[in-house]
Amino acid sequence: ALVAIVFSPRARAQWGAGLMIISWASTEVPRYAFYVAALLTGDATKKTPFPLFWLRYSLFALLYPTGIVGEMTVFLAAASDPAFISVFTPFASFFYGKLLPVVYFFGSPFMVFNMAMNRKSAFKKRFAKPPPPPRGLEWPLDPKGQRSSTHVNKAIVAAAVGAASPEKADRINATKNWRFGYVRHLNALVDEQCQSPDAALAIAAAGLAKAYELFEFIAPDGSAASFDAAMAAPPGPDRLFTGFVQGTGPKRGANELRVPYKGETLAGDRLKAQVRRWVEYGTIEPSAGEAIVKCVDNPGYLDMSHRYFVLLGAGSAMGPFLVLMALGANVVAVDLDRPNIWKRLIGIAKESSGSLTFPMGVAPETCAREEEMYAHAGCNLFTQTPRIRDWLMQLYPGEKFTVGSYAYLDGALHVQVSLAMDAICRDLSEKRAGTSLAYLCTPTDLHLISKEAHEDAKVNFKSYSKRAFCTVLNLLSRGKMLRKNAKEPVTNKSGESFYVVNGISVAQGPNYALAKRMQHWRAIVARSKGCIVSSNIAPSTSTVSVVSNRTFAWAYDGMPYFKPFEIFAPETSNAVMSAILFYDLCDGASYGNPKNALSNPNLLFSHGSFHGGVWRCAYEVDSIGEASVLLYFSRVAKPYVIGVGALGAAVAAIYFGVTN
Repeated sequence: ALVAIVFSPRARAQWGAGLMIISWASTEVPRYAFYVAALLTGDATKKTPFPLFWLRYSLFALLYPTGIVGEMTVFLAAASDPAFISVFTPFASFFYGKLLPVVYFFGSPFMVFNMAMNRKSAFKKRFAKPPPPPRGLEWPLDPKGQRSSTHVNKAIVAAAVGAASPEKADRINATKNWRFGYVRHLNALVDEQCQSPDAALAIAAAGLAKAYELFEFIAPDGSAASFDAAMAAPPGPDRLFTGFVQGTGPKRGANELRVPYKGETLAGDRLKAQVRRWVEYGTIEPSAGEAIVKCVDNPGYLDMSHRYFVLLGAGSAMGPFLVLMALGANVVAVDLDRPNIWKRLIGIAKESSGSLTFPMGVAPETCAREEEMYAHAGCNLFTQTPRIRDWLMQLYPGEKFTVGSYAYLDGALHVQVSLAMDAICRDLSEKRAGTSLAYLCTPTDLHLISKEAHEDAKVNFKSYSKRAFCTVLNLLSRGKMLRKNAKEPVTNKSGESFYVVNGISVAQGPNYALAKRMQHWRAIVARSKGCIVSSNIAPSTSTVSVVSNRTFAWAYDGMPYFKPFEIFAPETSNAVMSAILFYDLCDGASYGNPKNALSNPNLLFSHGSFHGGVWRCAYEVDSIGEASVLLYFSRVAKPYVIGVGALGAAVAAIYFGVTN
C-alpha cells in the first residue's frame, strides 16, 4: 500500500488513501501507548489503565474494516494508473488489481477473527478471579518466587543419579534446557541402575527422598513444611468418615476371565488363542501371555470376594474398578470430592456383587438422601494426604490391602498426585502388614527388556528400513523420524548385559517422565522390603482423554502400520491388565513376588509387559508419530485420489476420442 501511494498519483488522490492512513494511525497510537504502559507497570494484562486496555483490544472492530477498505481502493487505483505501471511493468496491474484483492478477500476475515479471539482471551485474563492461595502438596518456590517445576524436577533426577555417579549429577545440574534435555539424563540414570542391585535401589531411594524433601505441604492456615515433615506429623483433630455400599447384584456363575475385544467378549479357549496371536505377533511379551492364560486355567485367581483393593483414583479410565466390582471384590475407592464421580461409582457398586468403601467429609448417617451422600463423598489427594493415609491405616484391621495408584493429571500436577499416592503407598506397605502395591506402567518410558524382544526389534528394523516410505522420511528428517529402536546393551562391571528400550516421548515432557519414574522407584524399594508389587506395562489405549486430541487420534490410527503395534480400547486394556494383576497377587512364580530373586530390581518391569508393540517395533515410538499421521491421511485420501484419477482418465478419454 505504501509503495502504491508513493509511486501512484491516482492512488494518492482518491479518498481511500486518507481513510487508510487515518485507520492506521488510530490503531497504532493507542497500541504503542498500551505497550509503554505495560512496560511501566510491568503487567500488560491487569495493571495497564483500562481505557488503554479497552482501546488496544476493541478498536480493531472499526479500524480493521476501514483500513482494509482504504487499502483496497489504493490497490485498485494504482493498478489502473499508467504512471504506476510504467515504473513497475504491466505485472503490477495484475498484482495490485487482481492478486492482492483476492488475498485480502480471503485473508481479512482470519485477521479480524484472530483479533476477536485475542480480545476474548485478554479480557478473560484481566477479569479472572485470583487463584486461591496454595494449599496442600505444592511445588516449592523457585528463586523468582514462582512455583515452577523445572528446577525441582531436575534436582530430583540429579539427586537420584548422584547416589551412584556424582559426575553425572553435576552434568544434570548444568543442563540449561531441561525441557528437551532430560531424556539423555534419564538414559544415564537407567544405565547407572544397571550397574548393580545396590545402585538401582540407592538411586530409587535418593530420588524419592529428595522429592519428599523439596515438595511443600501447606496447611489450611498457610504455614508450610516439607512434605516429609507433614507426613510424619501427629494426626490432627480432623478425620475422614467411612461410607459403605454393599452391592446387591448377582454373583457370576463362575470366575471366568472375560476380555472384550473388537466387539466380542473372549473367554476360555478363544481368549487363549487370541493371546497366542498377540505373543506371536510381538504385541505383548510371552510372560504377559502366560499370566493371562494362567488366569484362564485357574479360575480361583479371579475369586475376589475375600480381597480388599484400595484404588487411588478409582474413577480412572485405566483403573480396574469395573472389573473388580464385576468379580465381587471389596473396593476401597479414593477419588475427588465431586458428586458426579460418586454418583457413578456408587451406582456401579450397587448393581455389582462387590462392596464399596469410600471416605466422607461427614458421618454417613447424617445424609438423609443419596444426593447428600454424593455431595459429601470423596477427598483430595493434594490437600488431605495425611488424613487419607491415617483413614486407610485404621480401616478394616487385619485385612490385607492391595493399593493401586491410578490417578492421573496433566503436566506438573501429575508429579504432585504421584507423590501424594506414593506417600500413602509407602506408609501402608511399611506399616500395615500384608499390603501389596499395584501400578500401571506406561510403554512410553525407559524399560529393561528381554534379549528376545531386542533381537525382534532388530529384525523388524532390517525389514522396514528397506521400505521406500521409511527410508525417505528418515532422510528428509535428517534421522529425527524413524530412529532405530534396538540399542546396544548396557554391560555392567560384572559383565552382565541389559537390553533397554527408549520409549520416552519428548512431547510428554519431563514431569510425566518423573511421575512415572517415581512409581518405578517405589515399586523396587517396596519389593526389596518384602512387599508384593504388581507393576506391569499397559498398552497404548484409546481413552477419551487421549483421542480427544486429534493429533494423537490420527497417530493412533496410523501406528499399526509398524509391526507389531496395536492400539487397544479401554475395556480391553482394563481386562487384560486386571488379569496380569491377579496373576501377580496369586501366583508365586510372578516377578512381583519378592521371594523370586532378580539379578537387578528393574527387571521387575520386564515381566508381564502388555506393551502393545513398543518393545519389538523397528523404530522408537517417539519417532513414528509424524509418519503415523501421514499414513492415516494417506489412507483417508486414497479414495479421493482414486476418484480424481478416474475422473481425469475419463476426461482424457473423452477429449482424445473427440479430437481423434
